[in-house]
Amino acid sequence: MRNPVPARRELLKRSGVLAVVAQKPNAVQGAAPEDALDVYVSLTDDGGIYAFNGHVDLGTGISTALAQIVAEELDVPFGAVEMVLGDTDNTPNQGPTVASETIQITAVPLRLAAAQARQEIARLAAAALNCAIEDLAIEDGIARVRGAPEKSVDYASLLRNQRIHLLLDPHVTPKPVSKHRVVGQSVDRTDIPAKAAGTFIYVHDVRVPGMLHGRVVRPPYSGLDVGEFIGRCLESVDRQSIADIPGIVAVVVEGDFVGIVAEREEYAAEAAARLDVRWKPWTFGPSLGDLENAIRSNPSTSRKLVDEGNVDAALATAQKRFDRTYLWPYQLHGSIGPSCGVADVRADGITVWAGTQNPYPLRADLAKLTGVPESTIEVIRLEAAGCYGRNCADDVVADAVLLSRAVGKPVRVQLTREQEHLWEPKGSGQLVDVSGALGKDGSLAAYDFQSRYPTNFSPTLALLLTGRISPVPEVRPIGDRTARPSYNYENIRVTVHDMPPIARASWFRGVSALPNVFAHESFIDELAVEAGSDPVQFRLRHINDPRAAELTKATAERAGWEHRAGPKPQDPNADVVRGRLPSDVGLKPGAIGV
Repeated sequence: MRNPVPARRELLKRSGVLAVVAQKPNAVQGAAPEDALDVYVSLTDDGGIYAFNGHVDLGTGISTALAQIVAEELDVPFGAVEMVLGDTDNTPNQGPTVASETIQITAVPLRLAAAQARQEIARLAAAALNCAIEDLAIEDGIARVRGAPEKSVDYASLLRNQRIHLLLDPHVTPKPVSKHRVVGQSVDRTDIPAKAAGTFIYVHDVRVPGMLHGRVVRPPYSGLDVGEFIGRCLESVDRQSIADIPGIVAVVVEGDFVGIVAEREEYAAEAAARLDVRWKPWTFGPSLGDLENAIRSNPSTSRKLVDEGNVDAALATAQKRFDRTYLWPYQLHGSIGPSCGVADVRADGITVWAGTQNPYPLRADLAKLTGVPESTIEVIRLEAAGCYGRNCADDVVADAVLLSRAVGKPVRVQLTREQEHLWEPKGSGQLVDVSGALGKDGSLAAYDFQSRYPTNFSPTLALLLTGRISPVPEVRPIGDRTARPSYNYENIRVTVHDMPPIARASWFRGVSALPNVFAHESFIDELAVEAGSDPVQFRLRHINDPRAAELTKATAERAGWEHRAGPKPQDPNADVVRGRLPSDVGLKPGAIGV
């Protein structure tokens, strides 16, 4: 079993180390290295090879992929690299883990750092072996003199009595792709064996000395975070209603936040279920039972992204105009395990163990919640149950912080399944209206696209329940992803109506991109039918993006697409008959669509 990875501060203080570093933002001038520097890559004289990245692994395998990149540039075995991800005391602040940015963006400085470290290793090896750098062959962590392989030295030996801190050089040249031996190869995921064996440590498994157990009682306005009633509905809490339950340490009340701390988890769970909490009446405006009207009537600000040609004139003169509406429902993450978090609030600082997607934004929220400096808060990130964006992983950590602060001991909080699913920020519903028309020769004459996406980034719940922030609806203009289609319309207008959330919603896989593309592609299918064209060929005729064209061809080929105009002819004597209905035709009572 490997030894624990040394902390960033320890690596920067010790000798026998080579570290590629960068200045911490807002570091005090003249501060000690451990206070002023971030570390990207570090090698030690005891054979350690450590790499640090501020993003987290959400089950996508970035810990494996990043280790491949570092091993490639350092010329060391893949298994020798130990990754540290998303720990606010030890990794650089590289923002939230979103939109496939890890490999595209945050892996870049890591690759450069590893390449820079290898250059320094080559310099040290050349001096130790009394040869030119060009005469070295470096492989698997060992430098050898070409033509005299008995003359060699390993990385660890080169670093004895050294203390080298190299500022990251953004202009260093990494390996050319032609020389890659690790990157681009299939390797075993580093996390799968332990997960398969049931020995992987998730945030739910964290136990710390002296830890107590917490549960929360949520307000009745489940799934909402906008409205004057937020944080103001609590009427009373009858602590005597749980007086007979053993091991109760505290009932914590702050605004609409209600939590229980107990010596054992089952005591906390029972107390949360039995605690007599009374709430004031509250009202909420739109009914989500009529989702289309709720979204359409939500206040909005319009942004015109594209306005080319004269859409209104083209639609007015079209021989046949198509008007379609596409309604995308709210979606649940449905995480297999409800969120869990552990917090230890002390006089000298706060440590939390979290399944967060965003360690640094979470740290900022906890500073706002508690009023302590961010620098005194450490977020240690562990994997949690899967999700498609933001679930309750941050909320439960903030709950644990409030409870730990109240009792002065570490507290673990586990949400119930009902709380997770009722309160998690959903993938927002979306409403798309499209009007369009064909030209006489099957050209794309007009396209008027309007999208409504009621969401924001969903504030951490404890900030709202305690009144630290106001429940004022915030608008995030993120409904415009893929809003412009990849087809050549002669006259095109694309409008996005930015609006605040209706229910609690945040980023969810693809954000607004999936509903927008669904509308684009559904509409182009109908135009292809109207034109009497095969839908694949119709797309390729009008597509304006070479990559999208290649994707369309490859998809059709792999799907075994049979080129045709209109629905596939069916055998009326077959056991199963398939068909489809135009979007403006409803099913008759008792009918089943396939």
